[in-house]
Amino acid sequence: MTTSAAGLQPDDPPPDAASSDLSSWSLKDFIETTPSCMAMFDTQMRYLAVSARYLVDNEITAETPTTIVGRSVFDFRPATDKARETNHRVLSGEIVNKDDFSFRRSDGTVTWMRWHMQPWRLPDQSIGGALLAMETVTAPNEAADRLAASESLLRLSQEAGHIGSYDWDIGGGPNLWSDEQCRLHGIEPSGARSISIDEWRNLMHPDDLPMLEQRLADIIETGGSGELEHRIRGPNGVRWIYSRGQIVGGQGKPMRLIGINMDITERRKLEDDLRELTRTLEQRVEQEVAAREAAQIKLAHAQKIRSIGELTGGVAHDFNNLLTVITGTIDTLAEGVADRPHLAAIVQMIGSAADRGARLTSSLLAFARKQPLRPRSTDVEALIATTSDLLKSVLGRQIEIDFARRGYVGTVLVDPDQLSSALVNLGINARDAMPNGGRLTIDADTVAIDQDEAAVRDIAAGSYVAISVTDTGTGIDKAIQSKIYEPFFSTKGVGKGTGLGLSMVYGFVKQSEGHIDFETVEGKGTTFRLYLPVSDDAPSFVVDSFRKRLPRGHETILCVEDDAIVRDFVTQQLQALGYRTVAVGNATEALSKVRSGLALDLLFTDIVMPGSMDGWKLAELIRQMRPGIKVVYTTGYSDVSSEHLSSDAGIMLLEKPYRLSRLAEVVRNAIDNPAPVTADR
Repeated sequence: MTTSAAGLQPDDPPPDAASSDLSSWSLKDFIETTPSCMAMFDTQMRYLAVSARYLVDNEITAETPTTIVGRSVFDFRPATDKARETNHRVLSGEIVNKDDFSFRRSDGTVTWMRWHMQPWRLPDQSIGGALLAMETVTAPNEAADRLAASESLLRLSQEAGHIGSYDWDIGGGPNLWSDEQCRLHGIEPSGARSISIDEWRNLMHPDDLPMLEQRLADIIETGGSGELEHRIRGPNGVRWIYSRGQIVGGQGKPMRLIGINMDITERRKLEDDLRELTRTLEQRVEQEVAAREAAQIKLAHAQKIRSIGELTGGVAHDFNNLLTVITGTIDTLAEGVADRPHLAAIVQMIGSAADRGARLTSSLLAFARKQPLRPRSTDVEALIATTSDLLKSVLGRQIEIDFARRGYVGTVLVDPDQLSSALVNLGINARDAMPNGGRLTIDADTVAIDQDEAAVRDIAAGSYVAISVTDTGTGIDKAIQSKIYEPFFSTKGVGKGTGLGLSMVYGFVKQSEGHIDFETVEGKGTTFRLYLPVSDDAPSFVVDSFRKRLPRGHETILCVEDDAIVRDFVTQQLQALGYRTVAVGNATEALSKVRSGLALDLLFTDIVMPGSMDGWKLAELIRQMRPGIKVVYTTGYSDVSSEHLSSDAGIMLLEKPYRLSRLAEVVRNAIDNPAPVTADR
């Protein structure tokens, strides 16, 4: 709903659904949709909800059920002493009825109306405001017809909403149940059926009966209203019921208990499932972490053996063969030219070159040695470039390796040897998926992960470097995709692999507080992405050459993002592109900036934000104040409404996580091009 909760300021967020007064919110929904003449007010007699009929009968033609919310009843009616007295009586807890209220219409005719006004209460039993029901009365027969129609409407509404009602004369009279109330309890409906106390007790669950009887006694003794959840027994087994009742007094004492019942069995089942999941989650996580830590030691040792074998066979083996021949003949050559100084000098140079080659081979063999992780700020692009050179020897000439240096990707806090080993492993897997040759593409870019996306990836929100390794191979069979990270799982034959390559990469990335995922299409190839946290002392990832390539600007952009980490990240990127930014954390602050006269060219807003106003609504309000303003939406969800995207020509969508290059492109296009753009995928 778009209205505020009763008693709250208009800009306050609505109460949490789990703790709010369910009946009041349900009643507001009912009022807004009922064809009857009804209205709901807060304690200041400001409208919270009205029916369309109310506006018609009271000739409030300039308002709608939405726009009237928050307006005072005295904006449309004289604030007479009689009216104020009536309101005061109701807000003090009294129920007021009037059967002969006259209303003079604009055409001069007088309409007689009957109305009923009573307070509604919050969960803490304090009065939250007033409810008003009105009925036009023109003749006794018509009044009776209207009453019958109203009763029929109530009955149909209860059936549609599966809400039963009861009216119990607590002085010893009947306990009348509506047809839907009977159905909820598995009783054949017969129209205002009276249920005896013994029948009622037999329907209640025996374990809940003492609590129910005590709560009833408390409500009758103290007056007011109450709500609770309890179980019943019926033909459909045990069901959970939400019940809310209100004491109606007469002559200074309680006379009747009226209320509603709703079947909440499915909701309780979901809550129980969630509690059970929460109870076991910590234990499951501890077991999983312990298992991964135990496997990590085995994985590291096995991976060392595989890395040495692959690298030695691919690079060091051939190189050492050449060095063996060279070094093996140096001494012989030296003896043969001992009396010829100029040739002896040449032999000495050959020996020095051979020694340098030996040191290079030693470095290649040492990168895979077993050691604890030693994370430090690592230049990602420099490391990828070095590893790409190694991969050319490891993978062979039939694999084309492509790495495009962007020039602005900074550093990550990671063990560089282990990262290089991880890239080699991914490269070897890619080679095995391309038996007839193909292309291996390695790419790196900086991305921002917000709180929602971080929760899905099980990492902290913030800035990350995403390293992508893409092959043009056979892809991964769907049947084994869920197993590829499991230790010792392999699709290769016996003796052709340990099945620990991806397990080692997975363990390393997780140990480095990062994340790994993949996309694959059978017959076309696979992309693995490693998300590694950016180092705090990383240098600026924007350089002059890159500034020249990216679209830039000098316009003013209002950035609305509730996540502080992501807000700082995106404003830094926009400022690096030359834009002036004004950053706020929520919709209320954004509206305040616009109303203050801020000159801006683009609204850059998150869609999902805390509070009652999301990005869609915020943009709508700002565009009312600033027609023609361009809008860029950003979100971590993929199920955004395409209806919003197609309804406005100035809207563009940027999905998180996004790269700087994509951010620059979308912002520039949004400012320069008013045409609608398809969501960034």
